[in-house]
Amino acid sequence: MKRAYIPVLIALVMVVAAGYYSERQNQTIHNQALRADVRREASLLQSSLEGALNADIQLVRGLVAVLSTEPDMTQERFTQLGEMVLGTRSGISHVAAAPDLVISMIYPLPGNTAALGLDYNKNEAQREAAYKVRDSREMVLAGPVQLVQGGEAFIGRFPVFTGSGKNRRFWGILSSVMKAEPLYQVHGFNAPDLGIEVGLIGLDGMGAEGAQFFGDPSILTDNPVTLDIPLPVGSWQIVARPKGGWSARKVNPWPWRLVIFVAGVLIVVPIYTAGRLSAARRDVIWTLKRRERQLETLSRRLEIAVDISKIGIWELNTKSDDTIWDPNLREIYGFKLNDPIEIGTWERCLHPDDREQAVFEHRKASHAGGSYTSEFRIVLASGEIRHIRSMGTAYADSDGWLRMIGVNLDVTRDVHLREKLIEANAALLQRNNDLNDAKTAAESADRAKSEFLANMSHEIRTPMNGILGMAELMSEFDLGSEEKEYLSTIQDSSNALLKIINDILDLSRLEAGRLAISPVDFDLRNCVAGAVNLLRPKAREKGLWVSVNFAQDLPERVHGDDGRLRQILVNLIGNAVKFTSEGGVDIKVSCDDEDPYRLTIAVEDTGIGISDSQAEYIFDRFKQADAATTRAFGGTGLGLTISSILAKRMGGGIDLCRVKENGSCFILNIQLEQAESSSTVTRVEAIMDTAALAGCRVLLAEDNRTNRLLISKYLADLGITLLEAHNGRQAVNMCQQEAPEIILMDMAMPELDGLAATREIRALDMDQPVIVALTANAFDSDREACLAAGMDYFLQKPISKSVLLQTLTMLRIGQDETPGLSG
Repeated sequence: MKRAYIPVLIALVMVVAAGYYSERQNQTIHNQALRADVRREASLLQSSLEGALNADIQLVRGLVAVLSTEPDMTQERFTQLGEMVLGTRSGISHVAAAPDLVISMIYPLPGNTAALGLDYNKNEAQREAAYKVRDSREMVLAGPVQLVQGGEAFIGRFPVFTGSGKNRRFWGILSSVMKAEPLYQVHGFNAPDLGIEVGLIGLDGMGAEGAQFFGDPSILTDNPVTLDIPLPVGSWQIVARPKGGWSARKVNPWPWRLVIFVAGVLIVVPIYTAGRLSAARRDVIWTLKRRERQLETLSRRLEIAVDISKIGIWELNTKSDDTIWDPNLREIYGFKLNDPIEIGTWERCLHPDDREQAVFEHRKASHAGGSYTSEFRIVLASGEIRHIRSMGTAYADSDGWLRMIGVNLDVTRDVHLREKLIEANAALLQRNNDLNDAKTAAESADRAKSEFLANMSHEIRTPMNGILGMAELMSEFDLGSEEKEYLSTIQDSSNALLKIINDILDLSRLEAGRLAISPVDFDLRNCVAGAVNLLRPKAREKGLWVSVNFAQDLPERVHGDDGRLRQILVNLIGNAVKFTSEGGVDIKVSCDDEDPYRLTIAVEDTGIGISDSQAEYIFDRFKQADAATTRAFGGTGLGLTISSILAKRMGGGIDLCRVKENGSCFILNIQLEQAESSSTVTRVEAIMDTAALAGCRVLLAEDNRTNRLLISKYLADLGITLLEAHNGRQAVNMCQQEAPEIILMDMAMPELDGLAATREIRALDMDQPVIVALTANAFDSDREACLAAGMDYFLQKPISKSVLLQTLTMLRIGQDETPGLSG
């Protein structure tokens, strides 16, 4: 019976398929023919409009080309060219030229004179479009826009450039106006015999993304035929449909449709019913197979996970006391696969110290039900102790009896790691404490070092003040040649010792970061010449030449630390003079071609030179070329170290030139800046008349007898009334009694130091004297402490007679009123 229906079913299927195919083919042919007619008619409009637009744009481009070559064109010339452009039957109604974005020429001029002088820069409506043409450097077709005189128009704006290459510049823009309505009329968009409805989209040349500006808006939603109209910049798009919309499709006769429908019902309903039943059966079978595969996968995953993690699984029947251990659990407890396991096996393996607690927790869960977690130790047959974490849960089986299932994890390694971590943390804590102790010790050592250097500076400078001062006083006497030689030796040795002290203190300041760079405006040539002139006498004494060569493009005045620059140059030139016995020293000063304030100063000599092996550590502290050099020339080996650090602080460095065959060559690079002041006045040391000191009352607060004697000798025969105080307390009392004009105050004195004495004097109700710090303490912090305490000036020991007299004279006659001066 079923086979008898097969031909009928096949026939019905074929009838339905034929009917469906007939319907589809009829509709497809009708739609294709209708769309082809619409596309053909729209293509004619597209070609006409595209050709006209491109022709008009090319005409305007020709006018742009003329403007590029004649940027100074007059209105008459522009009118002549406009007639040529608009006289070609173009769709352009008028053109306007706007050099510098201001309209200055229009064609035709009659009726458009009001637009002359329109500044696009100030016109909000036109400014953005004009800037877009200028910045994009391309023609922009805008519109359609509403014209002031009525109607709509398309405005083409063209950028005009003059010159070429690097001389190419923006001249302005040329605007052309094409009225929209004549454009539509000329190209047949409004023709009454047109068989299609047309719309234009792409406002401002935006193509398919632009807004519709012509035609019925409903065309866009009616599956229209679309054609692109390319423009020089951007595009438009024509959308078209038949007039009145797409006509109804041609259909097959209704009787034929009825036959197909009846046949379809007779065949589809039974097949559909049978298909549903078959699909339901297949779904059930597929679901069962899927769940079977999932269970198999989960079982396999669980088996692998348990095997990898070495988790032991156990199960207990509380009714029969049957106990099951899996292979992993047997391995954890040290049992073989065939060893018998009973309920008491687990308890016998427990560590004696943990047995009572572990058994209690297990039995509590087995009687009360629920889950539990326990940690305990077990002892294997070999005596090995393992740490176990146990987790289990109780449940009722189908007979109502309580069963338990659980897992054991061997956490021995975790416990040992935790113990090691605790030990490591304890060791780390101890290490941190040791580091803190070491840091405290280092800070204490650094403070002790600073205190030692300060004390050393003070203790050495105090007797040095007496030695140098007395030697200076002795040099004023008429001595014999032998005595002068002895005195010169004393002075040279003292100055050498003082330089060593200064180098050590400078290095200490640099290491501590306390040696500041103090930039000022200064004359570059005078600074370099000052350092050179300081060493000329020594060079002349050895028969050496010293030459200085300044580049022509050097700046006159610069901004930087002239004192530190002079210190570096004195070190470099001093070394060159020291280590040269024949020939001389050449100094060359130049600057970078791109940055005139990037200085390069080369110091070359014809001395003993420096070998490659010696050059490796020439800038290391306390190092010289070799022991023989140290014995022959002396010194601490700190000069180059300090100079190198100072040069780096000033944005450069010092390099040793390796290519020089004879002698040595050092190249100094530093970064200076442009002088902040345009003044070219050179600073000149004034020589003051010490006669102004006559009658001045000076109080010397100094506990060292030698220094008191030296100062009194310096000030002798000047008409100065010199008062002496041996400590700070006496200085305060004498200040109240004697009212001195100037106080020379030492910092370190018994009973009351100079800082405390200064504070007490500043607190007195009296005419305040000028207080000058006269101290052997040489650190910047000492100077700051003196000024903070109320002192006015700072003089550092050892002090020369000329510096002391000049300072006192200056204070006496009031030539410098700026506090905080250092000497």
